[in-house]
Amino acid sequence: MAQIFNLPAVGDTMVEGEIVEWLVAVGDAIELDQPICSVETDKSVVEMTSPYRGTVLALGGEPGDLIAVGATLVVVGEPGEDFPVAEPALDASSETDTSSVSLTSAGVARAAVAGVAAEIRPAVDGTVKVLPKIRKLARDLGVDLAAVAGTGPGGSITATDVEFASSTSPADASSSEHHQRDGGSGDETEAAVRRERLSATRRAIARHMNESAQIPQFTAMVDADASRLLTTLAQVAADSGSPVPLDALLVKLMVSVLREHPIMSATLDGDEIKYFNRYDIGVAVDTSDGLIVPVVRGADNLSLAALSAEILRLVAAARDHTAEPHDLAGATTTVNNIGAIGLLAGTPLLPTGTSMIAAFGVVHPMLRLVEGIPVEVPTMTVSATFDHRIIDGGAAGRFLAHLKEAIENPLVRS
Repeated sequence: MAQIFNLPAVGDTMVEGEIVEWLVAVGDAIELDQPICSVETDKSVVEMTSPYRGTVLALGGEPGDLIAVGATLVVVGEPGEDFPVAEPALDASSETDTSSVSLTSAGVARAAVAGVAAEIRPAVDGTVKVLPKIRKLARDLGVDLAAVAGTGPGGSITATDVEFASSTSPADASSSEHHQRDGGSGDETEAAVRRERLSATRRAIARHMNESAQIPQFTAMVDADASRLLTTLAQVAADSGSPVPLDALLVKLMVSVLREHPIMSATLDGDEIKYFNRYDIGVAVDTSDGLIVPVVRGADNLSLAALSAEILRLVAAARDHTAEPHDLAGATTTVNNIGAIGLLAGTPLLPTGTSMIAAFGVVHPMLRLVEGIPVEVPTMTVSATFDHRIIDGGAAGRFLAHLKEAIENPLVRS
């Protein structure tokens, strides 16, 4: 009997994945736990392994295709075996009907139950069922499927059929003429732009930013003398004989301050405040795909040397897309060293599920009066954003004053 392996959620926030590469093909014999493909989630690229042993009968998509969590990733069984496939709807109105969808080793080269090269068989009443992806495309383009002649296998309606019907429909022509009269240039207007599909990471960032925007939040800033911070960083690096990222020192200082301000390591949960009894600090990393925030677990229990090693490991994993899902979730608060990209200050958006995020700007010279004499002082601006539902300006001010003191007088052990 054929076994269907559906795409699992490999992270708390994962809703879909993008197929990056197939390591097997239809017809290949595979073993239990054999790697079959790599999938880009919202935060990393994960290698998927097969939970079944047998012959690959069908693949759930081509490289670049998006697969919803719970949708078919691969089908494994005996060579030539026929099997029905039931796919979850792409959205609430997908009108999924899978009574006529069947994938076979003969009918599929690289089949995709989400609409790529699947064999579609006519129903008993002679009608041809349409895959959810094609129905959605028709709705988006305003095409009546009843008026479309299918050119696919068994008379099935393909995406090309729908697009052709849309380009030749009276409504489309009327819309084009109206656009021309209003000064538009038809196809030339579309040719003047370039469209690019968001990566899985960027889609996740967009979703999280939308969620964050629903939280009443405010940002406050403070300037700190970074002279001793820089001296301490250089001394620790010299003593250890290995590089010590500034982020490690900032996390170490942050934890010491968070102990005195527990509201900064908390979250609003209904009509209660949930305080975290752990210090799992998110460290923002700038990558080619966008901002990734791996998490340093138990930062309060790590020496500065251990913090340095863990942060360097997480940064490398985030940038080469090899971070494990558990490395990318569960932060109780976040540190963002925006100075690493040359920024003085910012207004960071609050990650959902936390109450505070702190951004540390690039150290820059600033004139200050010392006993009436202007002195150039290396200065770091700290910008922190707070959940205004549980943190007011007074609490924010006291926290930043304490953090400023920690930066100006860094008492740390290597």
